[in-house]
Amino acid sequence: MDCSNISTKDNPFVPPKGTRCPINDIPPELLSLIFEVGAQSIEDGEDEEEEDEAMADYWNLEAGEKDEVDEDSETAHLKRSRVTRNDSADEDEDSPSDASTDSDATFELVPPFEVLISHVCHHWRMVALNTPSLWTEIDVSPLDSPPFERVQVLLERSKSLPIDIRIDCEPPDDEEEEEDSSGSEDSELGQSPRSMTFSDLDNLMSLLVPHISRWGSIEVAVACYKHMFVFLSAVSDPSIAGAPQLEALQLYHHEDAESVTAFAQPDLVQHFKLFGGVAPRLKSVALWGVHVDWCQEWLSCGSNLLDVELAYHTDDVRPSWTQFAAILSGAPKLETLSLCSSGPLGAPNDWNSEGRTGSHGDDYTGVIELHSLTHLVLAFHSPAYASGLLRRLAFPALKNLTLDLDDGDFTDFAVQLAGPVMTTVPVTPKDGEKRRSLLSGLESLKISGLPCSDRSVELMYAELDNLKELNLAMTYLTPAFLQLLYHPCSVPSKRDVCRLCLPSLTTLTTADVPGNEICELVQKRKDAGVPLKAVYMEENDEVTKDDLQWLKDNLEEFDFFEASDDEFETLADIEEEHEGSESEWEEVED
Repeated sequence: MDCSNISTKDNPFVPPKGTRCPINDIPPELLSLIFEVGAQSIEDGEDEEEEDEAMADYWNLEAGEKDEVDEDSETAHLKRSRVTRNDSADEDEDSPSDASTDSDATFELVPPFEVLISHVCHHWRMVALNTPSLWTEIDVSPLDSPPFERVQVLLERSKSLPIDIRIDCEPPDDEEEEEDSSGSEDSELGQSPRSMTFSDLDNLMSLLVPHISRWGSIEVAVACYKHMFVFLSAVSDPSIAGAPQLEALQLYHHEDAESVTAFAQPDLVQHFKLFGGVAPRLKSVALWGVHVDWCQEWLSCGSNLLDVELAYHTDDVRPSWTQFAAILSGAPKLETLSLCSSGPLGAPNDWNSEGRTGSHGDDYTGVIELHSLTHLVLAFHSPAYASGLLRRLAFPALKNLTLDLDDGDFTDFAVQLAGPVMTTVPVTPKDGEKRRSLLSGLESLKISGLPCSDRSVELMYAELDNLKELNLAMTYLTPAFLQLLYHPCSVPSKRDVCRLCLPSLTTLTTADVPGNEICELVQKRKDAGVPLKAVYMEENDEVTKDDLQWLKDNLEEFDFFEASDDEFETLADIEEEHEGSESEWEEVED
């Protein structure tokens, strides 16, 4: 911005003279709205990596030394800090001298937006404290401890608004080895001695449960199931009438199971009925290694459910086919279904075919049709189990499919994908008309694992005329998945001319593919008149400077991405991560 022609009086970079502050002429209601917009902007662009240990040390010290803080205790406990190393910065006057274990480093404590604006002046502070929407995010780290004064203050300041809660009970990464070697009583219980104790979590829930009527979302992540058991017990108390505003329930138990058939802790196997079974607004449910009463109303009659994710359930705690079918049938708006090492109990041959003579009459096939489902994820199933699911479920609106199947030969499953879809009522095609396959309607496909024959890959690709986005993790895939993208398809199609597979493909994401092969693929598709527009490669794949420059010159967009530990990361996630970014070409070596 050129400020050379702006007078000193009108220059926004020169503070006004005198004691008057023009911004204070803004009505409090408008200033409050500005604060809300600012908080949302910060949240949208926020880097979520926080130094939890330093944050907890800071809070715990403040809690014990209120007399040393020149703010009221309420504000002192609201100073959640994101801690960054800054050797040249002056130490914040409110920060504790031992906020870090590194005595040679200086840390600058940066409070969150809502706290920062509440410290500007008395007027801003009063407006901020009376803007409840600024205080509705409650994030509890694994190192927080009673009396949880920050949580109490946030509950008070958010007044009657819905609150979003995240509770992380997983120990910091640097404690994983300590947990194994520690001889303390907590360690013997499977709990890190320095992370949140079971008693701490119980105390936290005693603060949060009285406000359950205004929970908007709740996410709980644990490494030890006993923590999850404490949470489940708290929200299943008979006194709880329901969670009328709850829209998202995400429960994650991140612990390697010793068995795929039996739950590791029989004394904690109870299937809880949460929120009295009442959560009418629920839109998103994620249960990773966490089982509940599968018959409760918010699951079996989830009229507003849009997203259901079931993962890592041992056989003995999974829903029966009847319960599983009720969950799907009771969610007419369901758009996303993720089944990762989870799903209905037993083998497909054991699943009950009840309803065969119901309202559809004798022609009923026993298939559940999910009319609104557009996203499907299937991971870590056997070939028979995956095929069984496709025989019992129909997805007429499916647009996005993710597959991570690596245990067995999935050739028959791949052929099944390319074959006619299942329907609730038997359909006889008209003369000369081919019944559509599940693949024919796809716009996006991600495959991380699918052991199958090359011929079955051809059959699949022949059905993908409408596919626009393809994501291939080639580490566990046959080379045919990539090679067939730039060789003529040998499977007959509706087109009269010989053409390449996937004629509508515009975006390709790959892992474990060298740059020279990507260049060849891009060139051949360009020559065939079906060019790619965007390519994303895993950052550790072998790519030369010449390959990089060529790809940059021959694509509308090219970038690298970092492989995610989350096998459910979608292509949309990758594109969002790199939207507007610039590749650092000069750092890539031959």
